[in-house]
Order: sequence, then C-alpha cells, then structure tokens
Amino acid sequence: MKIRHLSFCALFLLILAGRSFAQSYNNFTLNDLDGNEVSLDKLVEKGPVLISFWATWCAPCKEEMKKLQPIYEKYKDRGFTYLAVNQDNQKSVAKVKSFISANSYTFPVVLDLEKAVFEAYGGIGMPYSLLIDTDKNIASKHLGYITGDEKKIEQEIIDALEKAESGKGKQ
Repeated sequence: MKIRHLSFCALFLLILAGRSFAQSYNNFTLNDLDGNEVSLDKLVEKGPVLISFWATWCAPCKEEMKKLQPIYEKYKDRGFTYLAVNQDNQKSVAKVKSFISANSYTFPVVLDLEKAVFEAYGGIGMPYSLLIDTDKNIASKHLGYITGDEKKIEQEIIDALEKAESGKGKQ
C-alpha cells in the first residue's frame, strides 16, 4: 500500500512538473473588454510584455494588479505592456469590466474564457505571470503573489527593457 501511494505521488509530481510552466513562446490573439482583438506578437514588437493570468475571485491576483498598475504607468512609454489575461467564465465577464473600471486600471485586459492560453502557457494556479522579452523568450515566471514581489518583477522589467533598448541600438 505504501509503495502504491508513493508511486501515485511520484506520478502526480511528474505530471505537475511537465505542465507547471511553459518553456516556449506561444502567440495568441484574444478580445479585450471592448471586443477588440489583442495579439501578443504585436505587443512584443513594441517591447517586453508581462502576461498575468488572474480572476475576479482571486485575492492575490487583485493585490498584484494594484501593485503593478503604477509599474505599468512608469514603463509603458518605453514599450512595456502589462497584459492582464482574465480567467473568469462567461457568466462573470460583467464583473471583470466593473472591477477594472472601479479601480481605474489603464493596462490592457483580455478575456481567456476557454482558458486555452492559460493552459498553453502551463498555468496551474493564479496569479501566474510570465515576462516575455522582445526576442520572444520567457524571461521570468511567477506563480502566486505576496507583497514585495512587485520589486523583483519591476527589476526584471527594467532588465528586459534595457536588453531590448541595447539590442535596438546595435542594429
């Protein structure tokens, strides 16, 4: 019995390890809250993109968004995009729009109602964030959020912006 339990645990961990984080870039196009299409490829052309998967019922997601709004404002003119990819279902889309509006968030928000993008990027929990650099590499990944994480994320954004800017200067 003990061996069977250990085997099950080992198998479960292997499955989680296999899908815990995406290893490569996957382009996607999703609709924003106004029904406009937003393409990751087009955003990455401008600069690094922090993709953050979130839901209205996720308290750590909401805290992360509150901390990342000023970071987005600070670096958006340098090409950085904070892209909030909502994971709520079709029934709660109205909550998403009112939540974003009530908090005066200015970053783009898209809807992943089928959770296809979340799954393509290996999402297993929220908030789940990936920083994509202008070479379409996953520069960093974060699962969960605790106060203070935004400092590390901001430094990763700065590093990705500097890399992008130095790359443009050489061409």
